[in-house]
Amino acid sequence: MKLNRIFYSGLMLAALAAFSCEKPILEENETEPTQQEQNQKGNLVLRVSDFRLVSADATRGVVDITEYCSRLNFVVYKDGKKVDSRTQTKGDSNFGETAMTLEPGTYKLLVLAHSSNGGNPTLTDPESIHFTNALGFSDTFYFYDDIEVTSQQQTHEVTLTRASSMLRFIINDEVPSNLKYIQFYYTGGSGVLNAVTGYGGLVNSKQEMLYNVDGYTQLPPLRVYTFLQEDEAKLDVTVTALDANKNTIVERKFENVPMKRNMVTEYSGSFFDHSSENSFTFKAETDWEVYQQSTYAF
Repeated sequence: MKLNRIFYSGLMLAALAAFSCEKPILEENETEPTQQEQNQKGNLVLRVSDFRLVSADATRGVVDITEYCSRLNFVVYKDGKKVDSRTQTKGDSNFGETAMTLEPGTYKLLVLAHSSNGGNPTLTDPESIHFTNALGFSDTFYFYDDIEVTSQQQTHEVTLTRASSMLRFIINDEVPSNLKYIQFYYTGGSGVLNAVTGYGGLVNSKQEMLYNVDGYTQLPPLRVYTFLQEDEAKLDVTVTALDANKNTIVERKFENVPMKRNMVTEYSGSFFDHSSENSFTFKAETDWEVYQQSTYAF
């Protein structure tokens, strides 16, 4: 499990992407607080203590923050406008904790955890948090609710809830020697998160993920993430194997792939040897509930 996590972290850093029909809203110019300023205590102290891994019918448990994300965004809104924000990356000495100085009153607090390799999504509007193909899509957790700020210092422990759904793609056969990339292009989900509802934004998303898999003779699981606009949805997925010049080696299309909110759909079988008899299989992962379905031909 540890080796898979190490591989996946490296794979995510190598993921490339280039296309999206979602046009992010540009953030207004901001001056990020220095590390010293972030470490200074204000009257609002925020601490991410856990991730709550929620399935459709039960809470699976809580885990350490650094196991599931490399970026954190803390954003405070007042009357629909962003009034303060903090950004942290894994490795920061204060990762998971920050402080702000605010006037007493009622605010909306957004805390977002993700591992986008290209930076932060747009956070101007909590109902329309735009991730893009250039940023990369990752396992994503969030908290959004009212928060009361007083003149006295208060510390709030925040537990984040998973917002993403994941397609895990397992290729069982040996890969060609000239394989360089595996590209996923998929529709039916969303790259926009509505933190008010916890669902994907109502946009016509065309998501893409490109993995550099150079040097592997047997591929580990590849993962693509999306936000579902409803509890259940179906993705249309095109998976393309590419050489170093991005010429197509093999391309497969998978239609109506069943997905469920906050769950994993696992697709396993022979990809390069299409003559083999293989199928969709569904296996439970420790922190995710798997969407159980009938077997589908690969």
